[in-house]
Amino acid sequence: MGAFKNRSLVCVLVLSLQPIKAIAQENNASEFLDELVVTTTRAQVSRLDNPGNITTLDPDTRLSNYPADLLNQAPGINIHRGNGQEHLTAIRSPVLVGGAGAGSFLYLEDGISMRAPGFANVNALMDSMPAHAQSIEIVRGPGSALYGSNAVHGLINFISGPISQNATRLSSSAGSYGRYALNGQSSYVDETLASRFSVSLTGDEEGYRANSGFEQQKMRIETQWRAGSTDYHFSLAGMNLNQETAGYVKTEDCQSGQEAYEDETCAKSNPFPEAYRDAQAFRTFLRMERSLGDGANLTVTPYLRSNDMEFLMHFLPGQAVEDNQHTSIGAQISYARNSDHVSYVVGLDGELTSGELTEIQTQTATPFFHTFNYLVGTHYDYEVDATTVAPYVHAVWHLNENTDLTTGLRAEYTEYDYDNRTDDGLQGKLFRPADRSDDFSDVSPKLALVHRLNDGQRVFASLTRATRAPQTTDLYRLRDADKTGPLEPNPADVDSETLDSFEIGYRSFGSDLSYEVSLFTMRKENYHFRDGSDYYETNGETSHEGVELEIDWQINDALRLHSGVSWAKHEYAFNRNVSGGNALESITDGNYIDSAPKTLGNSTLFWQATPLLSAAAQWEHVGNYYMDASNTQKYDGHDLINLALNFNLREGVSLEGRVLNLFDEEYAKRADVWFGDKRYFPGEPRRFMFAVKALY
Repeated sequence: MGAFKNRSLVCVLVLSLQPIKAIAQENNASEFLDELVVTTTRAQVSRLDNPGNITTLDPDTRLSNYPADLLNQAPGINIHRGNGQEHLTAIRSPVLVGGAGAGSFLYLEDGISMRAPGFANVNALMDSMPAHAQSIEIVRGPGSALYGSNAVHGLINFISGPISQNATRLSSSAGSYGRYALNGQSSYVDETLASRFSVSLTGDEEGYRANSGFEQQKMRIETQWRAGSTDYHFSLAGMNLNQETAGYVKTEDCQSGQEAYEDETCAKSNPFPEAYRDAQAFRTFLRMERSLGDGANLTVTPYLRSNDMEFLMHFLPGQAVEDNQHTSIGAQISYARNSDHVSYVVGLDGELTSGELTEIQTQTATPFFHTFNYLVGTHYDYEVDATTVAPYVHAVWHLNENTDLTTGLRAEYTEYDYDNRTDDGLQGKLFRPADRSDDFSDVSPKLALVHRLNDGQRVFASLTRATRAPQTTDLYRLRDADKTGPLEPNPADVDSETLDSFEIGYRSFGSDLSYEVSLFTMRKENYHFRDGSDYYETNGETSHEGVELEIDWQINDALRLHSGVSWAKHEYAFNRNVSGGNALESITDGNYIDSAPKTLGNSTLFWQATPLLSAAAQWEHVGNYYMDASNTQKYDGHDLINLALNFNLREGVSLEGRVLNLFDEEYAKRADVWFGDKRYFPGEPRRFMFAVKALY
């Protein structure tokens, strides 16, 4: 298998990525010339003239039912999908956990965050409905100048698009291990009103691991209409998840001597059969966009969201139960104007959030030494009221017919009012601060340049600072060794995280071949992260640099290649001496950050065999990476091959068969070191899926 990996890596370095289009769907590369994107500017701009990188995904490109598998088609994206619907994200970064994982990536639906900043959006993909989105836009790198906290390393925007015709779409799929998916969408359009109803039912009745099934239901109702010079868009969405959770397995528990993900018995086992995750989400908004004439528009979008999740923390000694919830009300207000010399957006985002969290342990921790650190009882019980106010301005200056200069600036104020509802102080290893208030003021600037070489070629460069206020868990869910100095942690010592990014790139869109290459370097300060002993570091520094390549190539009338690759180096830029401390991992300046492969690749070859028959072969590559901050343990990486075959029975009706992990590769979806032990989340073996799709 090693020789295969080496040959595959050479191939993908030569090739590259633009996410695959749906099987049996034609799409000429020249269409990219006219493709409009909105996420990077909060206004429509052609993808060719976009002042930075952006990847546009078609939801029909997925060969799997999981959103993470779809998003991983983009270069520089590495979402580790856990059991069920859990996930951890990496966008031009290592795979981040804790406050870093919750606060570094922003998930949007039609430009509105699906989770409140400061209240942990690490599993926000659970709430999304990618199968019913018109497109998905992924910004790699900082987006804070427009979107604020949580858009440090990148953001993902699920765009519903206009309701333009009467149509009904139905699809159903079933596969190995009792996996199923039912998706339906119906839209109705008349002279005054357009409506759309979407529903998704997914589940895994058995699971390839013991006690690992789940059921999830999602729905969304949308209405669009026009009254006078004002366009309205109303949306109401909800989600429910009931999941049995199969946690990690440790090599030391396997009798074969193999790594845990290579031992079939270990890989299928579930050491935490009682683990579960139950989650609910609700969100609604009303967007009102009024044309003011002379190229000007005023947009006002009030919104409301609520999230609630309860789960057994199987990854911690003592396996406490956490219940977290938050409810937000907010509004986005913007004024946009286009002219011959400048196009700009001036806006104000505001949000009020009330959130609470409890963590309660009912059993004694194991092994024995953990009993002194993770005690039976209430670990945390607190409430936080948060206020966020953020004015911003974004302008594109048309310097001449060939050059555009983009400037952006966002000022963001965040205030937390924390109320501890249990005893102050230590509970074993865990620390509860007394009631307090904290506030943070951050500024995120952006400067970008796009130069037109000819009709289909552009060069671009950008200089951006991203900021994020600490998550509430960074401030109030503390450990007794989180801070240097006195035993008592002090949230007042925690500063906002900053990331400075510089990127240059070149893109070329043609009739048969389109590609884009970008190079980036980033430096992060006041890095908040959770280490392998479940302690938080709040003043780390890291560096990141890499290159990303995307290609969409229409080889001939029958063959089309979509491919992408990224190479990146993620390193610690500080030292942490653990002598006398509680952390098990030392950090040395220049060490590679754990869970950060240097190479990622995803390629899909599409074959239109006949007008009725098409096929696709997809290759996924994850390079090797260190599992711990000390760089003593390494995961070898993996390569997966997926196949799909599509047959059109008649107009609007098709059958599809999929084989995922064709060669039955033994691999880990995630590998790390936790409390000194190597642990793995085993990947799924070869599996089959069959689907029926209909469009009326």
